[in-house]
Amino acid sequence: MSIVIINWRGGENDPFSYFSACMKQAFEKMGRPTHIVTLDNSAIPVLAELDKEGIDFVLLWQGLGLQLGATESNPATIWDHLKVPVLCYQGDHACHMPINHKAKSPWAQHVYGTAAFAKFANTYIPRAHAATFTPAPVWFTDGIKDQFEGDFFVLPKNIDDLDSTLNSWRGASPQRVSRFLLDAADAIIGEFRNGNRTDHHDIIDGMLDAETMAALCEDLGIQELALRFHMHKLLDKIHRNAVAEHVVNDLKGVPLKIYGRGWERFRFKRDRHHEFFSFKAMSDNAFQFTSQYGIVDVPPIHDALHDRTLRAMSNGSGFLMGSNWPHETLLGADYGELFFDGAAGALRERAERVMQSPERHRARCRDFARDYQQHFSLSGFIEYLEGMSDAVKARENAVLRDSNR
Repeated sequence: MSIVIINWRGGENDPFSYFSACMKQAFEKMGRPTHIVTLDNSAIPVLAELDKEGIDFVLLWQGLGLQLGATESNPATIWDHLKVPVLCYQGDHACHMPINHKAKSPWAQHVYGTAAFAKFANTYIPRAHAATFTPAPVWFTDGIKDQFEGDFFVLPKNIDDLDSTLNSWRGASPQRVSRFLLDAADAIIGEFRNGNRTDHHDIIDGMLDAETMAALCEDLGIQELALRFHMHKLLDKIHRNAVAEHVVNDLKGVPLKIYGRGWERFRFKRDRHHEFFSFKAMSDNAFQFTSQYGIVDVPPIHDALHDRTLRAMSNGSGFLMGSNWPHETLLGADYGELFFDGAAGALRERAERVMQSPERHRARCRDFARDYQQHFSLSGFIEYLEGMSDAVKARENAVLRDSNR
């Protein structure tokens, strides 16, 4: 029996190939034979061969591959034919590619790395079996501990320029749609500046009252659920782009290497302490964790612990994170100096403390990493997936027995 990881190579900077390789290594350290299957035309015959040996469960990143084998005339997927548990580990909000968050196959189980994402999916996506939540473990394996040089921070982030986005909405029609988008964006940015305590998707939902929903549905000619997903998708990146731009603005004059697309407006500011670079594949960018000061991380939502921070933790390197992750609740300890919101000077004050003693900062980050791994271990994560797999098998095998009576 083995575990199968479905890998899709088409993502920006190819993150899933790196995730798949690291997770395969993690599974095999636990004594579980693991195969990586590429999501392309060869996937179905490869899976059929692996099924002859026995498949314990299949892991999908972001639900990619969930509809494999289905056609317009026949919605049955390869998973329905193989009758193996399919665990979709979701790190994105359900407003992006909702089809990859739906549980059409009874063999599929959705597991989210962020509680707020699971809550949204369970509220708005019909499903027979609720999506669950479990935090991601520290499972990356770059092996660069204690190889730190260079007095600078690293900001790894692709952005969609906020000014361009907001300007395009100002000139958009219908006018009521334009006004809603601008008001919601203003509320999301304002929340980050005022403490970053509220999920920006909750802000959007709070503004979509019955009257507003009716008006926007009329203007766009779509139904309520489609409208809700559409508005969440349009507004989702406002939060992370606002955080990313805040980092560059608040760290004016601070040594900062910025990796990613979309920074043209900031290049023109010509801050001699800021340098801009492009990223290649995720598997080739371990260098971003080797500076003395560490990374400044921009998560997708206010209370997430982002994969870049998890990767910094695995490498024993430093990080500052633009999140309100509930460390006191989940770990029972105060690590507030490692997290920042959009209050004026909050990030800069932390950055200056890091520059005064990078070694002390890395030591504190390592304290956090050790505490985190005690609560959310890699072995615990794998045991959780195995438990979910066993639950799906038991559930569906009981259904098959009942149908054969």
